[in-house]
Amino acid sequence: MTVTIDIPKEIEARLLSEAQAAGVPFGQLVRDVLIDHFEETEDRLVAESRLEDRQAPITAHQLRKNLGLDN
Repeated sequence: MTVTIDIPKEIEARLLSEAQAAGVPFGQLVRDVLIDHFEETEDRLVAESRLEDRQAPITAHQLRKNLGLDN
């Protein structure tokens, strides 16, 4: 899919510079940046969700017992 967007010249210059430094086409860099953004956002949402569902802390002894490592 082709998408056309208007971006500030400063951002365009940064993207062009990064693409050149990485030796990749401009479009690939933009695609990679978008994918990275979505992955980071998803990771953040998962982390926030896990923080909301935190369980009570347990001791190291209880963890070993739960894992069957306590003899």
